[in-house]
Amino acid sequence: MAEACREAGADLPEPKRFEGFAVEGHAIIAPPNAIRSKALRGLRTKRTAMLTGWAMQPGAKYRYRVDEVFPMSDHADHTGLLECLQRVRPKHVLTVHGYMHEFAAELRSRRIDAWCAMGGDQLELSIAGSQRAVVSSHHGRQIRPICAFADFSDVCRLVGETSSRLAKIDFLANYLKDRESDNDLRLAAGWLTGEALPKSGGRRSLHVGSAALRRALLSIPGAREERYRELSLSQNDSARTARLFLQELTIKPEPLHLDGLARFFTELAGSNGSLDRIERLAMRLKTLHPTEAETLVKLLTGDLRIGLKEGLVEDAITAAFKADPAAVRHAHMLTGDIGETAVFARYKTLDEAELRPFVPIKCMLASPTAAASEIWDWHADNGLPLLWVEPKYDGIRLQLHKLGDRVAVFSRDLQPLDDAFPDLLAAAAAIPHDCVLDGELIAYASDRTLGFAELQQRLGRNLDQSDLFLTDSNQPLSVPLRFVAFDLLWHDGQGLLELSLEERRVRLDALELSGAFEAISVEKISLPEELDAAFKQSLADGHEGLIAKDAGSAYHPGRRGRSWLKLKGVMPTLDCIVVAAEQGHGKRSDVLSDYTFAVRDEVSGDLRIIGKAYSGLTDDEIEDLTEHFRKSTISKDKRRHVVEPDIVLEIAFDSIRASERHDSGLAMRFPRIKAIRRDKSLADIDTLQYAKSLVK
Repeated sequence: MAEACREAGADLPEPKRFEGFAVEGHAIIAPPNAIRSKALRGLRTKRTAMLTGWAMQPGAKYRYRVDEVFPMSDHADHTGLLECLQRVRPKHVLTVHGYMHEFAAELRSRRIDAWCAMGGDQLELSIAGSQRAVVSSHHGRQIRPICAFADFSDVCRLVGETSSRLAKIDFLANYLKDRESDNDLRLAAGWLTGEALPKSGGRRSLHVGSAALRRALLSIPGAREERYRELSLSQNDSARTARLFLQELTIKPEPLHLDGLARFFTELAGSNGSLDRIERLAMRLKTLHPTEAETLVKLLTGDLRIGLKEGLVEDAITAAFKADPAAVRHAHMLTGDIGETAVFARYKTLDEAELRPFVPIKCMLASPTAAASEIWDWHADNGLPLLWVEPKYDGIRLQLHKLGDRVAVFSRDLQPLDDAFPDLLAAAAAIPHDCVLDGELIAYASDRTLGFAELQQRLGRNLDQSDLFLTDSNQPLSVPLRFVAFDLLWHDGQGLLELSLEERRVRLDALELSGAFEAISVEKISLPEELDAAFKQSLADGHEGLIAKDAGSAYHPGRRGRSWLKLKGVMPTLDCIVVAAEQGHGKRSDVLSDYTFAVRDEVSGDLRIIGKAYSGLTDDEIEDLTEHFRKSTISKDKRRHVVEPDIVLEIAFDSIRASERHDSGLAMRFPRIKAIRRDKSLADIDTLQYAKSLVK
């Protein structure tokens, strides 16, 4: 190598063999895999660099764990060489292999000072029009721009390629630490959780399914529908299909920075109907390199599929900014925004995070129990003076936020539900205090609580401002609503999460809720017989069961701990996600009425099929789901549609047993659909581990 460099005009010192020690100021040249050798690892003070063709990937230095990388490869094709030169932007170029003279001439035509290292270049006359840049004729190859979104795509690829949790955290921490602006840090951290839009504020949904993506891709010049269909069937993945499809088209990728992508997401969310949304998506896709297009589609579908959970991103923020892990989790819990949490961590101001109106937080959850005796044992083991017991309603868990004249409601998965319940917002405006309430929305008429089925017709639909709190006979189709508040999280400028339940309850009672709003009834129990009686009374009143609470407990958002326990009167139901839908038989042969559903493996994050059901829904509900599933079909095999996992069903059953029929290793006996849970998302479904605990 030293001789080759001398022939090229670079006079290097005489090389010496490395024997395990090095003099300061010297360079050690070794194969890439030597970086892990004991001899090199023994050098305490050093900086490492790598010469490799992989240096063209912006995340290469994180992957190879060196201080710097420089691109050098003898395996690049013509387009790859041009891309390398665009990234490196050298002042001088010497060509040393292959068509040296021709390539040097082409580069000079592109205003690059390039010459053949062997000499013999001919002098070109600068006659206008006599020299034209040589353009690669390889159809479909695009030069990948250097930009912030390319960096984001690269770190996602690196994270997805490793199964090591520590390696994932290392890649992410280095990437987040290198973000120059706070806005880039905020956006990147949020997108790493798969969320295209920030959770803070009035969060909207992008509503981009496989059908919209298909139409957007096919509107790009040169697109062929038969080729798209072929790729879609072979890949069974919208994001990979988009990348492979765009690789075959003639497009001109443009640099895209993170703030530009954020604007695109905002504009897409605010688009006027599906046609406008498809047109905007097509315009963006044809300006992206296929690699970035794949990442974009993953963000639009809400899942990067690289083995990342919010907890891992929290750990990466902790490592990047040397923060306290508990403080990071607490700040994220309060803000509901991982991007904002990352900025707090950068400036060591995590203690400034606080609960704010209109930034929903995750609900505190109750752990299930099998019998009243289990609750009483828990009460005795913890030495609680009294057991607080509340009825468990069959409604929709809501957070209600009020500040001045503004009111908003959010579901348990932090989605805004203002459009579904405009009447609730109007009634809440009369509450005399600013507050954030946690509670249950129920249907209520004739002095009794109605079932969840009465409520679900309201979800996913825009309603007018008719007063559905009235039970007037002139409004026979109305569903009277009542909001039952069981916790007060914020009151007149003060966060209350750290206070005990008993203290929060005192302040909740002081609100003096009235009309369509009420505080939940609490029974304070000191004997096991009273617990049994309360449970039976709750069932007699039409409720699902009861919730037992520790009066001294703080509010722990998102945690299913042992401070709250729930007891249901029947075999527990499972919240499952639909992964496939099939055409029915007989009168249902023209609709998708048979649904295959899954739970989540808490360890791997994968969806595991646990059963199939076709009973429990009305004809109208089946028609609505058929329309939805046909739009969200990923692939089709005869009568069976594999669909995007975005519809949650509450499944009732007689029992669960071990079975090799499904990949979960479980099967339900007599499963039936209890309700469509439009208030829940993929993140809210039950886990395989919980389902296994129900095996009898």
